[in-house]
Amino acid sequence: MKPCPIRSLLIVTFAFACLLSPARALPPQPRMTKAIEELEAAKTAVNPLPHLEAARKALKNSRPNKEGQRLDAIGFVNEAIAYARSHARGDMLDRINKAIGNAKSGMARSGPR
Repeated sequence: MKPCPIRSLLIVTFAFACLLSPARALPPQPRMTKAIEELEAAKTAVNPLPHLEAARKALKNSRPNKEGQRLDAIGFVNEAIAYARSHARGDMLDRINKAIGNAKSGMARSGPR
């Protein structure tokens, strides 16, 4: 079977394009990552308060270069803590999911500074 020149050209062009435009890696953000891990753990924990408090601490200690997303996440965690204390699990889970969304969005928006 004879190789197709058009196919070979497409493969070489694609490989060259991949080399010229590497994907940008996000800078490591260990505190934001820790906050998200604690929030995920709180969703299934029998006692979610320690996880929520650890998430709040990690968010407060992370760099404030998240275009307001970090502060919104802290607010949602504070609300989740209040709902956890009043045993309103459904509302707590809703606020945890919102906090996770904001934390992930903040991580994506923050660039190297």
